[in-house]
Order: sequence, then structure tokens, then C-alpha cells
Amino acid sequence: MVSLQTALVLISIAAPALGRSAVSVTRTISIGNQLFYIPSEPVATLPVPPVNDEILPFAALSFNKTSISEDDISSTVSSWESIDDVFSDGFLQGVLLTHTGPGTASLSSSSKSFFAQNDVETVLLSGINPPTGIQTVKVSNLNLPPGPYILAKTPQGTSAVFRPLKLMFDDAQSFYKGTTVDSNGTFAVVSASGDTDSSPSIGVPSRAYTLTANPKTKPLAGVRTVVKDIYFLKGLAATCGNRAFYTTYGVQNATGPAVTRLLDLGAEIIGTAKTVQFANGDRATADWVDYHASFNSRGDGYGDPSGSSTGPGSAVCAHDWVDVGIGSDTGGSIRGPSDVNGIFGIRPSVGAISLDDVMPLSDILDTAGYMTRDPKLFQAFGKNWYAGSFESFPKFPTKIMLSTSFEHVSPAAMAIYNDFFSKLSNFLGATVQANFSIPNAWNATSGTGIPITTFLNATYPTLIAFHQWNVLGTKLFVDFAAQNEGRNPQINPAVLERWEFGQSRSTAEFNEEVLHQQTFENWTANNFLLANNQSCSDSLYLYPQSAGQYSSRETYFLGPSSPPFGFGDSRVAVHARSPDIVVPLGQIPFDSIISNKTEMVPVTVDIVARRGCDFVLLDLVGALADKGIITSVKSGRTAF
Repeated sequence: MVSLQTALVLISIAAPALGRSAVSVTRTISIGNQLFYIPSEPVATLPVPPVNDEILPFAALSFNKTSISEDDISSTVSSWESIDDVFSDGFLQGVLLTHTGPGTASLSSSSKSFFAQNDVETVLLSGINPPTGIQTVKVSNLNLPPGPYILAKTPQGTSAVFRPLKLMFDDAQSFYKGTTVDSNGTFAVVSASGDTDSSPSIGVPSRAYTLTANPKTKPLAGVRTVVKDIYFLKGLAATCGNRAFYTTYGVQNATGPAVTRLLDLGAEIIGTAKTVQFANGDRATADWVDYHASFNSRGDGYGDPSGSSTGPGSAVCAHDWVDVGIGSDTGGSIRGPSDVNGIFGIRPSVGAISLDDVMPLSDILDTAGYMTRDPKLFQAFGKNWYAGSFESFPKFPTKIMLSTSFEHVSPAAMAIYNDFFSKLSNFLGATVQANFSIPNAWNATSGTGIPITTFLNATYPTLIAFHQWNVLGTKLFVDFAAQNEGRNPQINPAVLERWEFGQSRSTAEFNEEVLHQQTFENWTANNFLLANNQSCSDSLYLYPQSAGQYSSRETYFLGPSSPPFGFGDSRVAVHARSPDIVVPLGQIPFDSIISNKTEMVPVTVDIVARRGCDFVLLDLVGALADKGIITSVKSGRTAF
């Protein structure tokens, strides 16, 4: 029998109305050599304890058959072991068998063999008659989704059933905290940890629970999701990457629609992840002052993790127990981490989903995106999260435009790109226009008479810096000073450079740059990515953002980066406010001076479509995966 011991009991006391203390208890238990966290809220309570055990790990299984055999039980358990990293035979100290069909079922005498082989001490039956010669306990009204559970006492002394969370080690230091959410939608911290370094332990639920979920009502059931710490969660304090923000504003009283929708779809929010301060452009070693930057697990493990959705990207890259990372993209904050980590990512069209109760950078450019390792999950997640914002189309675009930037990538990376271009064009039946120059097309058709690199040079830094300083920065300085005897809050050097630039811009200058952005967006819709009633976007624009380059987080910089002036490929979707997806294609070697080994670094491609054509891109990724043209990527040092 696997050993069980209660390792730690944590008690939190809150002061509710009427002056009486409410006690909630969370526990950490060890089953074998693995730690599990028991949240304070049970999933079921029992008026009469069915067993005398103080704590009983057990497995709940349900059947609609009238006769249940040893094979039925063992095959169900085997299926869990093949897909689940939480369930173990330590949860077979007890077994709950439930009949979900009409009438009463019978338990075959062959089940005795399963119970004996697995040292099952307690058998609970609901709607099932036991065979002779086996001691069982009958229970009622305990219909649980199949999976592992803990039977334990509540603070009031009643017997209750809890859903355990397996505590995982975040060696990439991607998370701020692990989270769980109660039935009222209030989040709480997973307040337990094993032997870790500075990383918190993250609690993850069993994947077995979702095997019986209704795909129509819970299409994202069990998808383990980490959320960038600019999305406010009811019951938790957010950092936005800044200690002063965390201490000044404290616990949030609402969860925004974007995360609420994920919960409604069945996703599991397992934690909040690190962000570049105020979702700006900090570099890993130079600019992260308040918190330590996450680690990019690819290659030698010391590549710059990019940002600003740094933690979600590094978590998806590092851990196979993380499925999706939720972030935001204003100027590249999803695409940068997706590219350097070699994972799928999307900056959706602006307006894809509400950003209420999310920290703002630019109300004109902000959009909510996500990252994942699997192309089919990438497709399904977006089509459910963004449902109602976009529509699918019967065909795909038949024109591919390749950025002139491909002229500057290495031969090794270009070989990967050429193979993909060939397969993509054959699949689409598309024409390929190589060396497509947006500056040349702009000069020929915009009518402005101004080169695009001049026309949009100050647009992005003005839109973000002016807006964020006036809606967030000024308020933070006032509120922090009020709580700290007139002191200023610490702001990271690169962010402060941007905010000071925002302060230097007048309202008239801001409005002028808004007009520049709108001009480009309109030009894109009318001259570049044209509408098509069969494929939404008549063409796709492809460019390389991570072509196998390596940038070490060990690099020292002489000073903070300047405000992000200029225009390039990554700004096309920003100013067009259109979708841009990252697709991992392969990897190429580099010689690491850190590991003294030949390591691998990802090669990815970015694909841009017309605004509102997001589902065309998601469906394209799914179709390419079905054809084997693209594949899922692994977690860890190598993507493939």
C-alpha cells in the first residue's frame, strides 16, 4: 500500500459580518512521495461519514452498465493512467463505484481480484449491489465525475469530498502564484509548497474529471490555463509586474469577462504568470527590477524569454502540465514569447474579446491572445474563446506574400522556410509573391507622399505611452504617494522612459498619431489584405520573427531601451489591428557558450490576415496539422 501522511495543515481566518470568525482549512498531504493540495471548499458533503478514516484518498468510477466486472474497473483505471499526470495507485486506497443508468446494477465477483491486487481497503457503492463475500459501504447522492478524490473532515467536523490538486514544481519561474477558484467564482492562492527554489508550487487538477464532460457546454473542459498577471481575478491581488501596484491596489473584487468566459467553457485557471512591467518592453537581465524574469527552456535554458507575456509563454514551453498561456498583445507581447519559445501563438484582431478588468496599455491596440504547443488545441481554444466575434469561411486564401525580411535569414533557417512555403502553397493552391515590400506598396498606393517608416515612426510609442501614462501611471503615482508619505513608486527604467515620452506628447500629437494608425488600417483593408467572400482575406502575409537567432539573457546593456520607434513586419498587424499567428516550423543548431554543447533554437513563421479573419487562420492551422504539414511541439529544451 502506498503510504499516506498529512504533511501540513494551513488555516486561514477571515472576519465576516457579525464579528464572528469563519475558519477555512486547506491541507497538503503526501501520497507516496508526491504532494497534493486539498482546497478549503469541498465538492460534496456527507451528513453521515461513510468510513472512519480521517483522510481517505479514493477513486470515483461510474458505469451505466447493469453488470460491472473487474475488466470494467481496471480498463477505466488504465485509461486514466495513460492520460493523467495526477492520478496514481495511491488513490486506490478507496474506490467509489456509481451506477448512472436506470435501476440498480450488480458488481461481479471478479471485482474482488482487482480490489485484492490493488490493496483497496474501502469500497463505496452507489446504486450497485455487491457480490457476496466482500465488505462494502453503501452511499447515496454522491455522484462525482470520475477521477481521484480525498475524503476528509471539514472544520465543522462533517465528512466531505475534496478535489485534490497535484503540486508541480515551476523550474522555469514562470508563475507568480498557483490558483484555485471556488463555486462562487472567487480565486484563492494555492497556499502550499514542497521543496522548491524561489518558485511557487502550482496545483493542477486531474485530467480524468473531464472525460465525461459535455463537449457542447464545456468544450474547454480541463484545459489547464495560466493567465498573465494583468488580468484581474476576484479575490487576488495583481502585480502587473510592479510591486507598488500590488501593494497599492490589493485584492481585486471582480474577474473580467475574458477569464469568466474561460471558466464557463470549462478551462482550469491554475495560476497567474509573470509579465513585463505594465506589459511594456523590458529585457530579461537589464530591466526586470521588481521581479526576476522567467526562463526560456529552449536550448541552453538562458535565451531571452521575450515579453510582455513572458510567464505564460515560458510556462507553456517548459511544462507539459500547462496547456495554454493567456496573454495580451499590443505591440508583440504574444508573438515575441511564442517565437522565442517555439510555440503557437495568436495576436487576434482588436475586439476579439472584452478587456474589461484587464490592465490597459493602449485602448486602440490592446488585444487578448494565447499560446499553446498543440495546433489542434490552438484551433479549438480560439474558436471557443472568441466565439461570436468571428466566423469561419469555406475556403482559404490563395495568395501568399513573403516579406523581404526572408532575404536576411540564415541558410539553415531558409531551408526550413522553403520547405514550408512549398507545402503551404501546394495545400492552398496558392500563388507565391516573394520579396513583397510593404514600404514599396505603401509608396505606390497610399497617396500620403510620406514613406511608411516616417509616417508611422512615432505612432506606436505615442499610442501606448500617452494612453498608459494618463490612465494608469498618473493614478498610480497619486495613490502610492497617498499611502507612502508622498513617496514615488519604483518604475522600471525602460517603462519610465516610455512614460516620460508619453508625458512629453500633447493631446494634439496623440490625436495626430491616431489618424496615422487609422490611415494605415484603412490602407491595409483597401490595398493590401483585401476582402474575399469565400476566404475572408484574399491573401496571407508571412514574415520571420524568430529565424533561429539566439539572444542570451546574460547580455548586459548600457542603459534602458528607448521608446519603441519605427515600423517593421511585426507592426503590420498592430496598426492594421488584424490577426497575426505564430507557427513553429523547426529548429536549427547553435553552439552555446553556457552549456558548451550544440543546442537547438526554434524557427517560426508569422502569418498575418485581414482584420476579422481570425478563424480562417485558426482553421488553417488545424487543416495543416491534419495534413501533417505542421505538428505539435514538445516542452523542454527541444521543440521537435
